[in-house]
Amino acid sequence: MRNEAHRWIRLKTGSWKRWRKCFMMFMLVLFLMCLLKSQSINSGYFYYTMDPEQFDYVTVDAVMETVSPNWRGLREKDIKRISALGRRLFLEDMSGVPRYDRNFTILVWKHGPSIEKRLVMRFGTKMLNPFEDCSVSNCRLTYNSAELNTADAVLFHLHRTPNRESLPDPKSPRPAHQRWVFLTDENPFHTFTLGSDATKMKDYNGIFNWSMTYRMDSDIPVPSGRTLRLTIMEKLLLKKQRREGKRREKRKLVAIMVSNCAGKNKRWSYVKELKKHIPVDVYGACGNLRCDGHFAKDCPRLNDYKFYLAFENGDCREYITEKAWWNAYHKGAVPVIMGASLEDCVRLLPPKSYIHVRNFSSPASLARYLLYLNASPSEYNNFFHWKKNFKVVNEHGYFQSPVYHYCRLCEALNYNDPAPKVYNKLEDFWDSSRDCYEPVI
Repeated sequence: MRNEAHRWIRLKTGSWKRWRKCFMMFMLVLFLMCLLKSQSINSGYFYYTMDPEQFDYVTVDAVMETVSPNWRGLREKDIKRISALGRRLFLEDMSGVPRYDRNFTILVWKHGPSIEKRLVMRFGTKMLNPFEDCSVSNCRLTYNSAELNTADAVLFHLHRTPNRESLPDPKSPRPAHQRWVFLTDENPFHTFTLGSDATKMKDYNGIFNWSMTYRMDSDIPVPSGRTLRLTIMEKLLLKKQRREGKRREKRKLVAIMVSNCAGKNKRWSYVKELKKHIPVDVYGACGNLRCDGHFAKDCPRLNDYKFYLAFENGDCREYITEKAWWNAYHKGAVPVIMGASLEDCVRLLPPKSYIHVRNFSSPASLARYLLYLNASPSEYNNFFHWKKNFKVVNEHGYFQSPVYHYCRLCEALNYNDPAPKVYNKLEDFWDSSRDCYEPVI
């Protein structure tokens, strides 16, 4: 009996020892896996520095469901700098009432015919109504300089203006209600392409009443694209489309289309370094891949890519062009941003929809992250959660997309504060030394 008891004890003891050994082995393996993962992250294999607020996907659905009218995170002082038209475009504040008691004349000074290819024809073959789909319809467009003394607004395209002397004499009498408006779609590095290198914004001090740029704080904002909240009807239609269709599978990884290999932000140097770590298909004059057309014709080959390098020619405040709005969002790709700051992207782009180069320590680090996302479909798909509550609209006029420059000027005449205003220190509003940033590399 005693021998049986001892045998039972030895069996139990042996089982316990084997179980404990297995358990210790399991814990050791688990520990080693965690250690290896930690070391790989810290050693740079998956290393990337991310802004938690930008890339915390755990609560993205909850955040989107409770999105507020001020989802852009604008502060009170930011909102105060936005014109009535800007509040309509970005804050969806439709409280203003247009002054339909009169009609307005808009004179485009000297360069009307040369810019209508984009602003009227949208790089197509037909002359279109520039006020089509506009919220107001009480404006008339003219290129006739003889109407200078009667026009309600005179538009000057700075990109095509060589110097101050090419403008009408600002000392000549003009109607008290007339607004002189300067337009530029370029960032501050390239405002005066046709002018002398010595031309500065301060040369035009005391002349202009309104600004017309891509920036939110312009009197007349004309961004290349905007992020808007979906209406209830749009959400219902979107749900129906999701039930009936499936998102197109992307077969290729990274693309960029560049014809100007230069750039104040050294974007091409960044691309060349990035290509050492990940395949990048380069379209345009800077690469060996081609797509027919330039602004006039779309490049359908870009539809196949998961990521698009939306690298601008300068890293400047709020500068986001069709590279992000069209070549990335319009084609269902995730934009990799080089241009506007991270803070600007939070305010302007769909929440949690993009990758920013300044979140990474190097091009190699960015490459590793893109490869990681490519191998992790669920993580990649997180970049499209915004589509449940937001939409992107293209408004640059390239590839026959809508463009509303003249419409916006007409809306500004209807909605903006009519009180007198003059830019006496233009360099305080538009200046590369303040509004642009050092390159990331």
